[in-house]
Amino acid sequence: MAVAAIMCISCKKENKPTPKPGPDGPDNPDPEEPEYVQPITIDGDFSDWAKLDASKVAVAKGNANALFTTPKEIRVYADELFVFFYLEYDNAAMGEMLVEGEGLPIRLDFNTDGEFESGYHKYFQESYDFMIEGSVASNGQWASFDGGFYQRIDGGWTDPALLAEGSGMCSGAGSGNKYEICLIREMVNAAAGASTVPMPMGDEFQCGVTFYTPSWGELGALPNDAVSDDDAKGWGHMLNVTTVH
Repeated sequence: MAVAAIMCISCKKENKPTPKPGPDGPDNPDPEEPEYVQPITIDGDFSDWAKLDASKVAVAKGNANALFTTPKEIRVYADELFVFFYLEYDNAAMGEMLVEGEGLPIRLDFNTDGEFESGYHKYFQESYDFMIEGSVASNGQWASFDGGFYQRIDGGWTDPALLAEGSGMCSGAGSGNKYEICLIREMVNAAAGASTVPMPMGDEFQCGVTFYTPSWGELGALPNDAVSDDDAKGWGHMLNVTTVH
């Protein structure tokens, strides 16, 4: 699997020091740096999120005065290999939304080109370039997430998708009213870089999550804001995410 292959990569030093005589000499070569350890395990146990450096996790909590209040919180953490998402729904709403025979759609929305005028302008006060669309549930239970990857070009979404649903680009797991996702950056950037308008994801990007009912009714988006005369739907500004190296 793609995730397993990436996780097996070891980061070796590019410039090794000249061997020294004695115990650290040629007979004892400089050891390799530790293998990459994935910081978040996608298993529906969210305790590993609390172990991250909080200053490096982008967080948006739902505004109590927003038009839609079912989405409660999102968190995003990115390293060189993966982007991780934490989603939290209103607990009381989950029993109504996890419906037998239906899914629970979401969209992960990304702005990667550093400007907010072009792209898709709807859920946030800024436009965005890409979305990953799929479901986090199936037949009344949480299920893995591996949506299709689309780009907004010339007023429409790419068709077919840059990466089809089920490509192995994502994985997800949920428990209670919470859900977590792992996104493989190498696959995203290969697809985004090969499109007719290349926009690979760099060290800094913006993102958010849009939420839907099983029948694709609007559940709102995070980040959100209080409803006002100037912002009738309470759209918020996208999260700014900086990659951890």
